[in-house]
This record gives sequence, structure tokens and C-alpha cells, in this order.
Amino acid sequence: MIKLLCIGLFLQINVWAAVDIGLTQKEKDWLAQHPSITVGIDRNYAPFEFQDSHGEFKGIAIDYLAEIKKMLNIKINIVTAKTWKEVTELARDKSVDVLSCIAPTHKRGEYLLFTHSYLSFPMAIVTNKIVGYVDGLRELNGKTVAVIDDYMSHHILEEFHKDIFLVKTENLTQGLNLVLAGKTYAYVGNLSQIAYSIQNDGFQNLAISGIAKYRFDYAMGVRDDAPILRDILQKCIHAIPQEVKDNIYCQWFPPLFQKAVDYTLVWQISAFGAILIGIFLYWTYRLKKEIKKRKATENSLKRNREWLNCSLQSAKIGAWDWDIPQKTITGNSVFAALIECSNNEISMPIDQFQKEFIHQKDLPAVIQHIEECFNSTDEFCRIQFRIISQSGALKYVESRSRIFKYDRYNNPIRMIGFIKELTPPLS
Repeated sequence: MIKLLCIGLFLQINVWAAVDIGLTQKEKDWLAQHPSITVGIDRNYAPFEFQDSHGEFKGIAIDYLAEIKKMLNIKINIVTAKTWKEVTELARDKSVDVLSCIAPTHKRGEYLLFTHSYLSFPMAIVTNKIVGYVDGLRELNGKTVAVIDDYMSHHILEEFHKDIFLVKTENLTQGLNLVLAGKTYAYVGNLSQIAYSIQNDGFQNLAISGIAKYRFDYAMGVRDDAPILRDILQKCIHAIPQEVKDNIYCQWFPPLFQKAVDYTLVWQISAFGAILIGIFLYWTYRLKKEIKKRKATENSLKRNREWLNCSLQSAKIGAWDWDIPQKTITGNSVFAALIECSNNEISMPIDQFQKEFIHQKDLPAVIQHIEECFNSTDEFCRIQFRIISQSGALKYVESRSRIFKYDRYNNPIRMIGFIKELTPPLS
């Protein structure tokens, strides 16, 4: 008798735990009538969702589903298909209840309802390493580009970039192999997925050569005749502790984001981080009581700072900051290594840097470049010149510079820039 009471109490506790996320009575009743849901996933979309060599489903979205399963105390049946297009057809035919990781689009909104996004990553351009920097999708006009059939990148390029010739593939590996073989000029897709594949699948001759203006904002897509299920999943995603979300993110997200980086991209990342810092300071002042929101912002800032540092170091890009009134230039560890200083960071008078490290025949051109920067406010100015390291080694470099701050009289007081050694030398 006591054993039965204990079992009954245990089951009751489990039911309470399953609905302790602010569910309404109507939502609880719906779950009681639907003890299991069917979720469709893309089996070739690492690190978000995929099926490994042993047939197990893994990835960021799968980890989120595991947390939801514990919260709701329901059974989750995972199904997949040969291609992502076939998976979306399952959703369109209502053969599955949920797609666990999908970027909302107008086309998909015809048959799905979406939760708020729980992951967000930029759209990236991959080419052979010899191509170099690609300044956005506009440089792909007239070229062949691989995209995965029915992915968001396919939808966007097909609708808004009609001058690009698309080659549809079944998965990322197929798309990257087309670029590797020279059958397409580029592949366009999710930055994180690409970085994960380049790092793990042996595409060392390819590089992330540019970033598009679009982002993959991933949500869960629910069949359009079950809005109550969408609301339940939204509450679950919101209830997952930030620490758990961070642990999931860190488990799957590759430590190395890029193989080829443009200085403009680095500036965009830096500016984005600065904007987030400003938002954080503003909301800390105005909304001190919103502790959870503040902590979430802090975590986001930390990830962006780590991303920026990783990008600069992996691409061997030196960052420098010139305090014009103080006549002092400061550089990061890559900048220090370029001139063969042992410090992680260096700071020295600008006159010393120009006299000791810039090749004297190139100094007039550098000074003229600085004047051009003073007169330009909308974009980075570029120059190639020679430097001489402390050991006397001659190095060819390219630097991009921009005035970052003015005083109240509109005089420039701070210039920032990025510098990288050229291989081969100046052209």
C-alpha cells in the first residue's frame, strides 16, 4: 500500500513539474490529450541538427528538444528524410507536428507557425582560398553559386538576387565539394554551419570570404492548425535557464569561426559589439530591476567579444588605435608580433612608430593616406606599404583606417585600423 502511494506521489510530482512553466489550463488539457509529438529534423545540418554514423540524432536543436521533453514530460518522436526539402514536405502535409530548427520565411509561413527565434547566425559566402575577399552578394552577380535546396539562403537569393545563377544541392557537403572542384564559384549558407564543416570535414582549401547582410534566425516551426502547441513550445524555450542555453551553445559552437576575414567584417563585428555595450549601459541605468535581461545581455556581449578576438587572431589581423591628441598608437598582440615585439599589446608614440618601423621611402605615402582618412568619414581608407621589424625584416602590409571619433569642434581625435601582412608582397 505504501509502495503504491509512493508511486502515485511520484507520478503526481512529475505531472506538476511538467506544467510548472506557466501553462494555462487549456494548454495542460491539450498536453494530456497529446502525450507525444512528432518532430522533423534535417539529418545533414550539423551542428544544429543531424544524424551521426550510428543513427543517433544530435545537435543544438536536439539538445533543446531534450530540455522541452523534460519540462513537458511527453514523448518526442524524431523523424527525418533524405533531403531537407522532403522534411519540409512532411511539415506541409502535416505528417510532423514540429520542425525543430527552421528560419521563418513568408513561403514557410503559408503552412507553419513560428516560435520566437532561439538562435541567430550570419549568412556567409564560401569560395576557394585564392579568390580572396568577396564584398557581399553583389559581387556574385553573373556567377554560379551553390545553395541547399529549400534552405533560407535558396529562398532569399532566388527572390532578391536574380542575377546570381543558383545550383541547388541536397546538403552542405555537396555544396562545398562543388566549390572545391571549381564547378561553382561560391557556396552561400549559415556561417556557423560552414565553419563547423570546414573545421571538421577537411575543406582546408576553402575559406569564408565574405558575409551577406542576411541572418539565419532559427525558430521552431509548428503546423498551422496547432497554435496552442506553438505557444507551449515558446513557453518552454523561454523557461530554459540561460546557463543551460549557454552550455548547449558552447558544446556545439566551433572555437574557430573564420579562415579568411575582411577588415570591413571585423569592423562590423566590433561596431556591433559596441552597439550592444551601449544598449547594455542604457538598460542597466533605466531598468535595474530587470536582472534576467541584464544577465542575458552580458552573456551576449561576452560571446561577441570572444568572437571578435578569435576572428582577429585566427586571421592574423592586427588592430590598432591612434589617440591623436596624445600622439600614441596602441596595438593588439597580432600588431605587436608584426613588428616583432614580445608584448601581448604595445603602446608607443606615433612618431616612434613612423620613424622606426615604417620604411622611410613609404612614409610620405602613409602621411598622405592619413590626410585622406581625415577627409573621409563614410568608409575605411586602404594603403599598402612596407614596415621594418625590430630584427630588420622587411614586411609588406596592407592597412585600412578610419577616423572613429571627433571632438566638439569636429577635429579628429581618434583613428582605428586593421593591418595584415601581405602574401605575396605588394602588387
